Amino acid sequence: MNSSVGVVVVRYRGGEEVARCLASLREHGGRRLQRTLLVDSGSGDGGEKPLAEAFPEVTVVSLDENRSFAHAANEGAAGIDAAYLLILNPDAELTSGCLDRLAGLLDRRPEVAGAVPLLMEPDGGLQYRWQLRHLPGAARLALGLSGAPAFPKPPTEVTVVAQPAASCWLIRRSIWEALGGFDEEYAPAWWEDVDLCRRLQRGLQRGELPVRQGFVVVPEATALHIGGSSVPAIGDEAFLTAYFTNLIRYVSRHHSRAARPVITTLRLSLLARGVARPRRRSIYFRLARGIGR
Repeated sequence: MNSSVGVVVVRYRGGEEVARCLASLREHGGRRLQRTLLVDSGSGDGGEKPLAEAFPEVTVVSLDENRSFAHAANEGAAGIDAAYLLILNPDAELTSGCLDRLAGLLDRRPEVAGAVPLLMEPDGGLQYRWQLRHLPGAARLALGLSGAPAFPKPPTEVTVVAQPAASCWLIRRSIWEALGGFDEEYAPAWWEDVDLCRRLQRGLQRGELPVRQGFVVVPEATALHIGGSSVPAIGDEAFLTAYFTNLIRYVSRHHSRAARPVITTLRLSLLARGVARPRRRSIYFRLARGIGR
């Protein structure tokens, strides 16, 4: 059985990378690709209109405001009734055979919740250290860090990974719905993917889900990922504010007993960053004063 795939791409302003993303779906989506939704998250620049004209096979949904990436992704996912849901960043591009390999693995292994490819740089280098991570513990969170890299070198066989970056996720729609999708409180973005992976892990541990494993990485499948397109769209200060505010939100929800020492240490870490990085000093000092209050 070859199960169908629906794709959600969330756009917030950005540039030509969105067209390249949609073009890669057109070229490499294959017969499994049932529907693609481009959700414009309140960009207000009219940029979704030429994309709708250039890609008539894509359904464009325009939201009135940019509530959060999580909200836009959830809105898109609600319009997908395929067996598998692909969450694809607008700065990512599928390569030949990627989607078939990911979906084929889920067809063969019903115990797996989702599958991800290896992400590549434009020059062919792999982003596995950034992409594939363990879930973060309290010590790393206190330093303002996400989870540690899961692999010392690129994996060469299908392997479970606790927290893959959500740049290119293929997940069973049944699991997405069981988890309730992304938590929309992580606004405007960042940490919503870590949160979903933590909830997925908890559901597996408690036996609450109809699968036994979470995400796996499929090394034979690759996707190009430019990275960093969302930060210029909102600005450096807004990014750092959202990142650390949502980090504290994650701590309060998943490490509540350690929240106080984590916040105290994080303030010191932010002050140290401000000293070490003069160009961002005022931002880090302001965050240190306000974080967790």
